[in-house]
Amino acid sequence: MSGGEEASGRPAHIISLRHAVGFVVFGVVVYLVMVWLGQYDLVVAALAALPWWVVPAMVLLSFMNYVIRYFKWQYYLHRIGVHYSHSDSFTVFLAGFVLTATPGKIGEAIKGYFCNELDSTPIAKTAPVVVAERVTDLLAMVLLAVLGFLVGMTGGNELLLLGFVGALGVGAAVLLGNPAFYQRVLHRVTGAGPFARFRDSMDLVEDTLVRTLSPRPLLLMVALSIPGWSMECLELWLLLSLLTGAGLPSLTVPSLVLLAQAVFVHAAASTVGAVLVFLPGGLGGYEAFAVGVMTALLMLPLAVASAATILIRFVTLWFSVVVGGVAATVLSRRRRRRAPLV
Repeated sequence: MSGGEEASGRPAHIISLRHAVGFVVFGVVVYLVMVWLGQYDLVVAALAALPWWVVPAMVLLSFMNYVIRYFKWQYYLHRIGVHYSHSDSFTVFLAGFVLTATPGKIGEAIKGYFCNELDSTPIAKTAPVVVAERVTDLLAMVLLAVLGFLVGMTGGNELLLLGFVGALGVGAAVLLGNPAFYQRVLHRVTGAGPFARFRDSMDLVEDTLVRTLSPRPLLLMVALSIPGWSMECLELWLLLSLLTGAGLPSLTVPSLVLLAQAVFVHAAASTVGAVLVFLPGGLGGYEAFAVGVMTALLMLPLAVASAATILIRFVTLWFSVVVGGVAATVLSRRRRRRAPLV
């Protein structure tokens, strides 16, 4: 049995229920502060002025993001020799979102547990796929933010930050995708002594990360991540178009400039949230950056920037948590139905 599992054969908990509830409470506090700073009545009025269909449209775009990124998950599973039906694999992928609101989104590694429940695949083999997902997501967000900045922004030093973060992401991918790193560092650490019991697990982790972060899959999956995360950028474009009185998004020059600005705001704020790994789901980091850029560079009223940020986060971050909870419940029921047949 790998060192990542308990004696009972069930994997150790990735995050406790108490911590998960704490993260939700922290999120509530963040949004209450935003509403207070933006003036409650003005923020509520901005949200109330939106047409009813905006939230369903945003939810649909978020789900399209999940569908696109699912193919990345499926590709990674095939790379490491794990094969499920699309029904099982997609449900596991969605179920991982139940712990999205955790520091560095590390809770999504619970997908390894769900895979283990399906067919006893070692958690150390599938959980590291989440690392490859995070790295490629980060690089895709940096590229989107840079593109949005170059097209839609006229000032600020954010491009330097994005370049630094992009360099870190590439460096992490090169390091984790290089077998020499494991040979020179991790294998020595787990070769003897108290860490020796993790040797088998580390071999599986190495195999997964080398297969998923080598140059070709890295480039392919960054390319696939870009249209996925672009769906969320379109959501913010829609919001800003309506909240600023510009009407529906269109192919006119002003609207396309607003699109580029929305891409920069969402992608750059997501990048900041990802870098601040100690924050659950980037809570606080995303919000502060997004509101700051929209007020300082786009010259939007604080109430409008706060309303846009609150709604985009509810439909992206918190909607994914709800979807994850539903998918995890479906997996649990599916496992119970299959149990007598095992």
